[in-house]
Amino acid sequence: MADQPIPLLIISGPVGVGKTSVGNEVSVQLEDRGVAHTFVDLDALAMTFPRPPDDPFASRLACANLRDMWRNCAAAGSKNLIIARVVESPRHVEDIQNVLPPSAATVCQLTASDETLATRVGQREIGAEYEWHADRAVQLARSLPTAAPPDFFVETDGRTVTEIARDVVARVDWRRVP
Repeated sequence: MADQPIPLLIISGPVGVGKTSVGNEVSVQLEDRGVAHTFVDLDALAMTFPRPPDDPFASRLACANLRDMWRNCAAAGSKNLIIARVVESPRHVEDIQNVLPPSAATVCQLTASDETLATRVGQREIGAEYEWHADRAVQLARSLPTAAPPDFFVETDGRTVTEIARDVVARVDWRRVP
């Protein structure tokens, strides 16, 4: 069992599509099934200021923090890793995998219409960064499918978080505790 790669699910998609909400619900559903796992919103591990000019999204810091966090979670019994993070290129997946023990990455890209993204961003970003996030959501919705092709897509329009997460959970080969 120790030689098997860590099942690594990366939930990607544009700003406001629901990566963190879906990741939280995937975590709840896995817990209900007794599947040992860890859920990390990688953005939370990068929230620092100042950031290096050559790493404006603090991706290196997030990965360094993930390395240490996973070590602790695995020692506590976690067997599967779920990450919410925008994946803009295959290199982003490689950067994550490079700080972990051998892992089998599966990238799920959540999708939504421009109208849904605008509504969700408007509900979440009520401060000074609203315009940036709204513009970024549309930009990413257009670029991600070809710049960083995922293993599978899941549509989120008109669906509950529970339904979306159920679809995601069903498409991943989770490591079960013997």
